[in-house]
Amino acid sequence: MQPIYPYKWLITSLFLIFLLPSCRKHDNGATPDTGGKNVNDSIFFVFKDIYLWPDAIPDSATFRPSSYAATTSMFNALKQYKKDDAGNVMDRYSFLDDGSTSRALQQGVVGDIGFEVGFQTATTLYVVYVYPGSPADKAGIKRGWKLAAVNGVSQFQQDQATNTLLNNALGGKSATFGFVKPDGSTQQNTLAAVDYKLNPILYANTFNFNGTKVGYFVFNNFVALSDVKTGIDSIYDAWSKAGVKQLIIDLRYNGGGLIETAEYLANKMVPAARNNTEMYSQYFNNNVNTNTYSSYFTNMKAVPYFPTENWTDIFHSEATTYKTAKFQKQGTLDLSRVSFLVTRNTVSASELLYNVLKPTMTTTLVGDTTYGKPVGFINISFGKYDMYAVSFQIKNSAGEGDYFKGIKPDIKQIDDYTTDWGNLNDPILRSALLDMGIPANQLGRSAKMATDRVGRIPVNNLQSTKFKGMIQTIRK
Repeated sequence: MQPIYPYKWLITSLFLIFLLPSCRKHDNGATPDTGGKNVNDSIFFVFKDIYLWPDAIPDSATFRPSSYAATTSMFNALKQYKKDDAGNVMDRYSFLDDGSTSRALQQGVVGDIGFEVGFQTATTLYVVYVYPGSPADKAGIKRGWKLAAVNGVSQFQQDQATNTLLNNALGGKSATFGFVKPDGSTQQNTLAAVDYKLNPILYANTFNFNGTKVGYFVFNNFVALSDVKTGIDSIYDAWSKAGVKQLIIDLRYNGGGLIETAEYLANKMVPAARNNTEMYSQYFNNNVNTNTYSSYFTNMKAVPYFPTENWTDIFHSEATTYKTAKFQKQGTLDLSRVSFLVTRNTVSASELLYNVLKPTMTTTLVGDTTYGKPVGFINISFGKYDMYAVSFQIKNSAGEGDYFKGIKPDIKQIDDYTTDWGNLNDPILRSALLDMGIPANQLGRSAKMATDRVGRIPVNNLQSTKFKGMIQTIRK
């Protein structure tokens, strides 16, 4: 069972609706942020025009956007208005960004040391994943290694002090880490952050259990399809030639990204008989549906994408001409079922991929309840800010898409960080294989797992994993 090693230059990410091709800001017709109050007014009016829940937002005279000294404070205040039936704030999603999201997802470039950690128990930390080509990868660090020390600190617990220590070390310019490997040996590395190409394919393999072949694919970000297509095609073509009928897609830590990449993966797995049938429909507010907006938004040019057209035209065409996406079968892989491995860190485009395939074939969700984000963005630039305001909701062909509190698994299993990718002692992977009918005696003896494991990532340290959302590539 030799693994199909990931391609070093690939990229993938969240459930997003539109991504900038550069982290540089462009003049798009909006009032630039010169340190005054005008940018607050511009963001407020455009936000209310395109927001999925505009009726929840008060008028400008009541809200007074210019009364906020900081634009970020104003934006965070706007997010507090939409409540669910229990009175809880619904908008965990909208955010302002400085271009980092665009850089990571569209250009596929991040600048960090390249690994994430999580609490296996309340006091023990393990490496959760490592990005290929990153400084951590070049140092040989693997998932399943215990983190023994960070800059000389060797005692950890689930508190703010540990979170701050990890955030500063994993997100800073340089830090020293001590590890304990599964065989008991130790390793210490001083790692410095560098820019590298984000590769979301962390692992791929074909298991062969007495002639029953199961594909296994660990996919960590939905980035630009152009960057990841070759790698996806190579892996899926190999499975097709090998006669793989069952597939496990591991999306445990996938925060989402570009919808175009999620669509492509869905088209690789969907049954050929469902070709040209509905994949999903997207829903905007009534302003967008009727092309009725404030003067702020009406006059905004869609620079640099369509310099002669207004943003309003693009939004309206997304809500009408491109409202429904259809399956376009890619490749010859003929699957009987797909299992998805998920956790609370499975977000947006990852949830979308499962949701659109669910009505078309046998699917199983294994792990924990997902994050819950059936909505997405079309990001717009205002001076130094990229605004990601929830603009649309997506539902599958069965009309399902209200999972704001997450999607519950068919088989619940707590995550475990002590095993590397493809290890049959991994409890989530093992549960999926058993559910597929693979006999336990073909999986080897199950290792004893800690009874107090929590399987929790304390902070999202890597730039590529901070984003939780879904972006639609403009199709005009």
